[in-house]
Order: sequence, then C-alpha cells, then structure tokens
Amino acid sequence: MKGDDKEFRVNKQFLKFKNRNVLLTLKNNEEARGKLISIDNYLNTVLQTEDGIRFIKGTKIAFIAME
Repeated sequence: MKGDDKEFRVNKQFLKFKNRNVLLTLKNNEEARGKLISIDNYLNTVLQTEDGIRFIKGTKIAFIAME
C-alpha cells in the first residue's frame, strides 16, 4: 500500500535518548531523572523513575541531557 510510506516516524535525533538514563530540565526549573522509555516528535516523554512511570508533556521540557 502506498500510504505506508507516510507512516509516522520519530526524529532520529530523539531516538538516541531512548532506553538511556536522562536528565530532563523543565521550564519551571524542576528536574526529572530516569530511563527514557518513549519519546515522540513533540518531545512528550515517558520516564521510568525510582517512583514509577512518569509522563512529561513536551511543552514543559526545556532540555534533555544523557547521563
């Protein structure tokens, strides 16, 4: 099917963070640390933290750094 060529793909630069320990700095100066389970093109992320699974909306993220 030709429509499969338009399949949703996550930016390759975002994928380098997947399954790695990361530090997220949020726009309200909070920090979140954990293993990045999932990320999309809007920077919506799912982290596995010591306290469990945490979803962070991409509009709240200032930057992401690998630890």
